[in-house]
Amino acid sequence: MTRPDSVRKIVRITGRPGSTAALREALLALEPPTRAEPGCRGFTFYQALGTPAVFLLHEHFDSPAALEAHMAQPYTQAFFGLGLVEATAVVAAQWEE
Repeated sequence: MTRPDSVRKIVRITGRPGSTAALREALLALEPPTRAEPGCRGFTFYQALGTPAVFLLHEHFDSPAALEAHMAQPYTQAFFGLGLVEATAVVAAQWEE
């Protein structure tokens, strides 16, 4: 059962030109430690077939505090510090199960 204050989003991630392979590897490395976090109910990304530099990330956290804790993790900060992401945009948020 989903908690009433859970955070569920689908985020479109667009990589910088020439960074597609590195971004994919960085996302693959980010998945396991994120999924192991307390409060993480799901964290999976998908690469667009027609536009390889675009990824969709489905993330689900128990609460806004759990998402904030994820964003503060050293590996999350290191991911963004790589400079591989050109843009992010929330595609969908908070839907019913």
